[in-house]
Amino acid sequence: MKLNLENIKPEYRDYDFSKGLIFNENGSDKYEDQLLIGGNPTGIANMNTVRHQWGVTTYNVMLGNFWIPQSVDMTDDKRTKSLLTQDELRATYDTLGFLIFMDSFQVANLPNIADRFTAAIAKMLFAAQEFDETIHTMAYQYIAETLLPTTERDAIYDRWKDVPALKERILVIAKVAQDYIDNPNWDTFYDVLVHNLILEGLYFYQGFNYFDQLAHRNKLTQCAKQIDYIRRQEYTHRGMFINFLKDFGVDKPFIIDRLKRAAVNEVKWCHYVYGDRIMGISKKSSEQYVKYLVNGLANSLGIEDIYSDVSNPYKHLELASKQGGSRENFFETTVTSYDQAGSLSGWDDV
Repeated sequence: MKLNLENIKPEYRDYDFSKGLIFNENGSDKYEDQLLIGGNPTGIANMNTVRHQWGVTTYNVMLGNFWIPQSVDMTDDKRTKSLLTQDELRATYDTLGFLIFMDSFQVANLPNIADRFTAAIAKMLFAAQEFDETIHTMAYQYIAETLLPTTERDAIYDRWKDVPALKERILVIAKVAQDYIDNPNWDTFYDVLVHNLILEGLYFYQGFNYFDQLAHRNKLTQCAKQIDYIRRQEYTHRGMFINFLKDFGVDKPFIIDRLKRAAVNEVKWCHYVYGDRIMGISKKSSEQYVKYLVNGLANSLGIEDIYSDVSNPYKHLELASKQGGSRENFFETTVTSYDQAGSLSGWDDV
């Protein structure tokens, strides 16, 4: 399905996806001239007058969510790894392989999207998100360091080479980003924004739930704490892309089409990785959770439920998150508290 430009706000429809000057002495930073894309700014980040105030709020939340993976003591997970069943061990490695790809992908992907944005606050949001993703990348390295001997750690990063289902997922996600890089236009740009929302608001969450399930049974509890902090940041990224899409205009048929495709892919992946082999997770609950998350994304964009009669089968998710130290309502974009595993009183503590 192609994008219907009539659903894009008039001020953006004529944008030709050319890049502006890094500094423009003839530009304007006036409130009314601040466009997310296709603007004509000077290049000075004037935070005194910001048209997209939601961006300032989101940026401040992102700063409050800063954390350091090494502040979580992973010692006990070396012991509880031995309690994992063979099915859990395989699912742990497959889950980590996919999570590692998505954060690595975002570090490479986000600058390509940010390049077309002209509003200073939008560029700052992308810079903050990219930094968040690098923290996640280091967190997964820390987890791998905890769970695996030195000689086996590279296998997690290369797991896509040995797991066809994982490689298939990666290629589908990467293609959308590559299509935009190779041919930037409204169709590919809007598609990459929607897919970033799907990545941040759907694809991560089955993996997060898996670690919550383990922690619920006192297995890999510190990995789950790392996931809590990652989830907190990914949820803010979810809100960021929701607001971008709202500002550009919501093409409901296009978004519904992409959400349905994503749901099919996600259910297929969950059945492969978890199936009915993991305590607390079943094929039925995985599918229910996917549909629940998809409905949440649709509702956030003013779209009615895509799937009827679905609810969250993993009510313990919010409880587990609270026990891990973060406080968030999973379908609001504002984090209400920023408890961290470790706190810094100033730069001298770094």
